[in-house]
Amino acid sequence: MQGLQRPSLEVGDERVAWEGLASSCASPARRLAATGGLAILLFMLISTALDLYYNAFGVRYALGGIVAVPYRAFYTSLAVSVTVALCGYGVWLVRSLRSYSSFAGILRDGGLDPRRPTRRGLRVYSDEQLLALRSRYERSRDPRFRRLLERTFGFHPDDSFSLAPLNVRPATFEMSALRVEWEAALILEQGRDPLPEITWWMESRLHLMPRQAGKTQRLIYALRYTTDSVQELKRRYGYRTERWPQTVPEGKLFDALRDFEEARRIRAALSRKRS
Repeated sequence: MQGLQRPSLEVGDERVAWEGLASSCASPARRLAATGGLAILLFMLISTALDLYYNAFGVRYALGGIVAVPYRAFYTSLAVSVTVALCGYGVWLVRSLRSYSSFAGILRDGGLDPRRPTRRGLRVYSDEQLLALRSRYERSRDPRFRRLLERTFGFHPDDSFSLAPLNVRPATFEMSALRVEWEAALILEQGRDPLPEITWWMESRLHLMPRQAGKTQRLIYALRYTTDSVQELKRRYGYRTERWPQTVPEGKLFDALRDFEEARRIRAALSRKRS
């Protein structure tokens, strides 16, 4: 019986598999928009080439006159552009679904459910990603999305997380305690109802699956929740930060200014990496 048990994945390998699965779920709407742009560009190039060709080699009915491109050639170039773009979109869609199926199979072989990333807890999620997700939960006004995050991650309105200003940082004792709190709530949620499934289509829109915790990715997640905190602080205490010493309560002023400076520092660090 021991030889028949599925080998479990190490945390690092599990994160790589989840990253591959999540990367396979690129937004189809964005890809379709890019496909439309490609079709327009291709049509413009073909039309320009046809125009040059007919003006160079077409029959002129008047000296110095411009030769019009025949309607049949015009509509043929349009059809070719749309067909090539749609074929490219179809190839991307097939490859995306095939990649998703491959990584889902790796996770299943490791005894995991590719549609329920938190079935074994939150261990594959970095602190930064969890805080970014909790910040989205805090600011969302969609009750269905909030309920999805509650059932998937154990978030709830009365947990120890506070956004404006932030009361927790990654890799701290407070973050570890918050993880325990969320996982306990997650266990209670699993006892009442099965975990919701995160499908290919849902992940392409909501981005809920775990990602590898590289340095740049950590900065991106940190920028999200610090920016959310600063925006909420501005909404509550005024958009002119120089007046915060008069408007922010004394016990929150230091943390509020820290969030503001940290958001600026992270944004500058990401700009340096991209340049």
